[in-house]
Amino acid sequence: MEMRQAVAQDLQAILDLYHEASDAMIGTPYDCCWRRDIHPSDEFLAYFVDKGDMTIAVDGGELAAAVGIDHDLGHDYGALPWLIDAPDEQVAVVHLLTVQHGYRGQGLSRELLRASLDRARAKGMRTARLDATANNLPAIALYASEGFVTVGEGTQDVGPEDNPLVPFVVMECLL
Repeated sequence: MEMRQAVAQDLQAILDLYHEASDAMIGTPYDCCWRRDIHPSDEFLAYFVDKGDMTIAVDGGELAAAVGIDHDLGHDYGALPWLIDAPDEQVAVVHLLTVQHGYRGQGLSRELLRASLDRARAKGMRTARLDATANNLPAIALYASEGFVTVGEGTQDVGPEDNPLVPFVVMECLL
């Protein structure tokens, strides 16, 4: 498995991966309310690729997983009791970690998370922050096992039209 920075030529495979993941989780216990063309939008995914802020896992030419990391806290995170007071340019914000269905259950989420956090450390980041939907217990357990601690809870307006407010937890890990 190769972990690397995504490039423009990877964009269509990345879009396909997220579209498949979004469609597959609808109605499942771990549905984090990703909806094709809403969140994550194709434009949002392209942003990560264009900025060089997406790490992907590739297995023999097949895209197996992806995650974006930037400095955009968004969602009014400023008022949370962070573990460390760091300027935005020293904060890695983890976004949209997903693994292709056929690769789930093999530890790839952990491997990809570690690779992306290693990249963040190499860039001088001091802390990593993320949010996860409160119902995504496997993701929350993964993040906790990698040193992330919950610093707050809230709701985000990213859900489908019939249920737009999604409960989430915000976590942080010192790098």
